[in-house]
Amino acid sequence: MITLSHVPADRLHELTHLQQHPGQYANNGAQMILDDTPDLSFHAIHADGELVGMFKLDPLYAQRHDFAKETDLGMRGVLIDMAHQGKGFGTAAMAALPAYAARQYPDKGRLVLTVNLLNPAAYAAYRGAGFRDEGGIYAGGSRGPQHILWADLPLTGTAPCSARSSTS
Repeated sequence: MITLSHVPADRLHELTHLQQHPGQYANNGAQMILDDTPDLSFHAIHADGELVGMFKLDPLYAQRHDFAKETDLGMRGVLIDMAHQGKGFGTAAMAALPAYAARQYPDKGRLVLTVNLLNPAAYAAYRGAGFRDEGGIYAGGSRGPQHILWADLPLTGTAPCSARSSTS
């Protein structure tokens, strides 16, 4: 079973051992946790209780990307550890992500992410998890042109366990 959880700043070191294969597009965990983008939150992906990956959520994504709206939540730096790739964990995590993100950020309406045009495995995982490709291309990426993908966030009727709170 896949579970997603917020990782508070004092536990980011738990993500440092996550690695990718050479030539993949995300940074390794040790590099990703150094990202000090304002309001960015870090999240873990567990499969049957074992840490298998991570991702970052960016509520200020629209301030950095002109194709996003203020009500969009950006997803950045998705990493499935190389020892756990090819097992469906990425697709399962991305399928669970909209409901999870809606609880974390109830003021947001959509998830938006970019995926490199030369990364068909990640593209297939996002599309398989329900993300839409409306044909947009982001040319400002440091690693080449990227597809822009979207997923609607469901409405939540409960108070969030906010990634921005001081407790987990």
